[in-house]
Amino acid sequence: MKQFAMIPMVLLLLIGGWTVTRALVPTGVTLTVNWLTDASDMNPGDGICDVSVNGGEQCNLRAAIEELNALGPDATLHHIEFDIPGTGPFTFTPASPFPPITVPLEIDGATQPGAACPADGMTPATLLVVLDGSNAGTGQTVDGLVLDAGSDGSVIRGLVIGNFDSEGIRILSHDNRVRCNHLGLGADGVTAMSNGSYGIGVGGNDNVVGGPLHVQRNVISANEADGLRIYSNVENNTVANNFIGVTADGMSALGNGNGIYVGSNNNTIGGTIAIARNVISGNTGFGVRVNSVAGNVVQGNMIGLARDGSTAVPNGSDGIQILGLAVNNVVGGIGAGEGNRIANNLGHGVLVDTNVVGVPVQNPIRGNRIYSNNGLGIDLGGDGVDVNDSGDGDTGENERQNYPVLSLPPGSLILTGALESQPNTQYAVDVYRSDSCDPSGYGEGQEYLGGGLLTTDASGYGEAMANLAGLVSEGDSLTAVATDPNGNSSEFSACVTVTLPPTPTPTPTQTATPGPSPTPGPSPTPTGTPVIEPTPIPSYDFFIYLPVIVRLP
Repeated sequence: MKQFAMIPMVLLLLIGGWTVTRALVPTGVTLTVNWLTDASDMNPGDGICDVSVNGGEQCNLRAAIEELNALGPDATLHHIEFDIPGTGPFTFTPASPFPPITVPLEIDGATQPGAACPADGMTPATLLVVLDGSNAGTGQTVDGLVLDAGSDGSVIRGLVIGNFDSEGIRILSHDNRVRCNHLGLGADGVTAMSNGSYGIGVGGNDNVVGGPLHVQRNVISANEADGLRIYSNVENNTVANNFIGVTADGMSALGNGNGIYVGSNNNTIGGTIAIARNVISGNTGFGVRVNSVAGNVVQGNMIGLARDGSTAVPNGSDGIQILGLAVNNVVGGIGAGEGNRIANNLGHGVLVDTNVVGVPVQNPIRGNRIYSNNGLGIDLGGDGVDVNDSGDGDTGENERQNYPVLSLPPGSLILTGALESQPNTQYAVDVYRSDSCDPSGYGEGQEYLGGGLLTTDASGYGEAMANLAGLVSEGDSLTAVATDPNGNSSEFSACVTVTLPPTPTPTPTQTATPGPSPTPGPSPTPTGTPVIEPTPIPSYDFFIYLPVIVRLP
């Protein structure tokens, strides 16, 4: 354990005859926790973590936090490390909540000998430092750890935090990192240690829960309300590479009440690289809810599946909900890695709906793999399949954007899509393939095939077609979604089924009997140069990924 005497260094500068003194800030302090008691530090602020008059230093977690809070912030992070004798896991059972953290520091349970964070996408962490709130009291302020004002830039790593009456970790400051923790479940990765409300509550800006490395993955499961809640009036928080609602191996349900609740603007759930995806599955209610906020991005996640991307671990309600006054929130995308995989949920894949007041609009839902949900793949308004209206003049959730109408003649691989909507407007039309049609006859979209742009004429009507050769198999079901220039995506269209053209039977080849070679004659004299007339090329609106999709004249 490191310690120091609080003796400031003084630098003397001579500037233009003036003598200037400046105290040099010492580097951050590292305290090592080696006791499991819950006593307070004997003399906070002396640079020593000690709870006993006995020889040596006896440092527990409460005393370490008290000591560093008393010392105040430093030029670099303070550190709390662990070196508890014996064989873990080691459980702290505080008789009251730990003091809120008011200085930038790192608490690193992974420093305990024998502990380790995840090395890959399959192997759970080995965590040995447990904070058990069973005896810490009751009420909304009884949290595991609180990053309070002044703690900006802190790191919470390598801890098991559960059985607190409110939140496992409450973040009230900015630019913090939460990595490699179990929040709501035990060190074994399967036993519930439910926190009474949220695994993590995020009430600051620019915080990152998880991160783009395996060793940064949190498991946030079995909490009574939400696994993770982003409070109102904060922004630019990132939630990436976490298991939320499942066991530490990512394969079985250990659900929170709900997965992730987003209550503020401009946050990111997931990411476009594979390791950034969250597994948000097995929760009793919804997977993700975006409620009356704007500018949030939900991309690359697995919602209703295990970490392997195939085993069903359904959420008990909708995969994603976009509610109330939600505007311009992005679900998926057509770029590499942007689409979510939303499957097996007991409600809808994606629900866009009013929530008492307000109308959610301009929320693009594109490029996702949505399949095997009990409800519709996409439901605008929560009232079942919409009926397209002439001229598409209705309003409501995502402006109740009309969906395309597909046709695919038997034996043909040329898919035609027609859209009746606003006049002289360019729409993005995305085409999806599924093994079978949804029981409703509309959607879902198990695999994103591609899409492009379709422009309506003065009457609001437009058509496009695609050559599906090499993209589909016999019996596949095809659907499509239209999105207007403002980002209002429709529900899935009605399905059409692929019937492949028959394979032609080859004609037997006959061997010709050779005859006498003809006698060469004089070469003919050219009488003129042949002229090849060019084939007129229509004006095309090409789709982006499908081999050939053009607007019909």
